[in-house]
Amino acid sequence: MKYSYTRAFIWLFIYLLLALVPMAIAIAGDIPRVRSFWIEAGVAMGFIGLAMFALQFLFSGRFTSIAPAFGMDNILQFHKYVGIVAFFFVMAHPITLITANPQFLEYFDPRVNFLRAIALSLASLALVFIMATSLWRETFKLNYEKWRLVHGFLALSLVFIGVVHSFQVGHYLDELWKKIALAGIMGGSMYMVIHTRIVRPWLNKKKPYKIIDVKEERDECYTITLEPIGHDRMKFIAGQFAWITINDTPFSLQQHPFSFASGEEDEYLKFTAKDSGDFTSTWKSIETGTKAFLEGPFGSFTIVPDKNLFLIMGGIGITPAMSMLRTLRQKKDKRKVILIYGNKDWQNITFREELEELKEVLNMDLVHILLEPNDEWEGETGLIDKKFLEKYMPENKNEFIYFICGPGPLMDIAEISLRELGIDWRFIYSERFKIV
Repeated sequence: MKYSYTRAFIWLFIYLLLALVPMAIAIAGDIPRVRSFWIEAGVAMGFIGLAMFALQFLFSGRFTSIAPAFGMDNILQFHKYVGIVAFFFVMAHPITLITANPQFLEYFDPRVNFLRAIALSLASLALVFIMATSLWRETFKLNYEKWRLVHGFLALSLVFIGVVHSFQVGHYLDELWKKIALAGIMGGSMYMVIHTRIVRPWLNKKKPYKIIDVKEERDECYTITLEPIGHDRMKFIAGQFAWITINDTPFSLQQHPFSFASGEEDEYLKFTAKDSGDFTSTWKSIETGTKAFLEGPFGSFTIVPDKNLFLIMGGIGITPAMSMLRTLRQKKDKRKVILIYGNKDWQNITFREELEELKEVLNMDLVHILLEPNDEWEGETGLIDKKFLEKYMPENKNEFIYFICGPGPLMDIAEISLRELGIDWRFIYSERFKIV
């Protein structure tokens, strides 16, 4: 799906409206006596911060009706940075109130109300913990599964405590209908997490897969092939991804997103991953017959019918591109493809042989660039940067869609370089493997 300013403004408008709904409920009907500016400002920050945290459950990248507007990478980046903004709104709530009137410190005094003081203190600590571990998860040495569990639980707890706190304070929410309205909206947002963690796995339990092959690729990468058990295999568009659980049950903390590596018309589904020392380190020892579950497909990192393809890939970031190229081969699609593929050295180019075969049957220019070439290498060397991309930029550059996938530094440089080379942002699609 093409990006557009129209969709951007529509979704931004919807987000702003939703973020203001709790405050709109609070000031509807009979309005209590207005207090000082800073007290009212502090209360407003609390309502907005609560709404933004609740909206994080919606803009988390797991809803197919939202992501196509901007792409999964942009949605998850939005989720990350809006979370930071929400953090400051929520923290500004008590700080502003206490600064305006120190009597508000009583809310944290266990001698006044023990349960309230404990709940608000724990909520404050949980808020800081969520922010710190989201930004520096690897520094805290939290593996993805544990972080995902803690992140979701604490986020739910924060919204719940925020709603209860609003009810207890009253003031703007003394009327019963306001309490019901706020509880309904916040409860609906919290249900999204429950739906993702419980309802979806329960539905996926009815559509299991089994792993029928594990193939070793170059650069410590492994491809697993999945066969559906008693149902039709998942349909997807080349470039999309799915969440994979390799277990006898879908109710597992171990769930990770991986791009489809197979073509759209393949009989079985294939996924390729590099041994990165975490969940992917187990792929090489997976036994055939092992059960797996999929959730998806997700993502808009997909081919646009009327556009040529300019692919900038690095390392295992080639995976979604392989799905695209294999699909083009299956459909005998002769559109122009330019593939820029960066790797450390010649020996570790994943899918090297198949890419050479694809080059012969597709209308594709294949450009390898190596960081550590051997003495015999006569091709491109170094890093992918603006000067390098300009060298291979087509004359009819507006007839291409630009796809970027690979290590973070490569993607950062490529995105900026394409913009500086005059490529419209609506034609640049990015897919990052690490968001936090």
